[in-house]
Amino acid sequence: MIETLVRAENWDDLDGEFKKLTQQDGSLYLFLKKYHEFEVIEFIISIRDSKNEWEEDGIWHDDGSRSCAFSLSLTLEPDLLIGGRLGIRHKGEKNFLEISTPRFGGIIIFLTGIYGFEHKIHQVTSGKRVIIAGWCS
Repeated sequence: MIETLVRAENWDDLDGEFKKLTQQDGSLYLFLKKYHEFEVIEFIISIRDSKNEWEEDGIWHDDGSRSCAFSLSLTLEPDLLIGGRLGIRHKGEKNFLEISTPRFGGIIIFLTGIYGFEHKIHQVTSGKRVIIAGWCS
């Protein structure tokens, strides 16, 4: 069902499905609880598309007081994607880890600012990157 909604670009219904999945009895909530303690999940549907004239590198940020974050890929054609890598580093350092966008359904879970980390998304120069970006508090 999720893939069908992404293919149809039915963002409202997709948002509704993820509201269910991120509630305390939802499967995504229960999955993430295995990795870190939290009470609430916030999320957005993040679409980065090379066809957008405003597409650019993101900025380094730490997500404030949230304990962890995740990037759940809903990208249908990750092999056609150039750019859109997730960068993660210790705050203020020049060196960072770059992680490619996973295949559809792949998830990256990472620590945020309260643990001294920051991250950014690099510019998508070809293709379309669709992600559920989430924060756990």
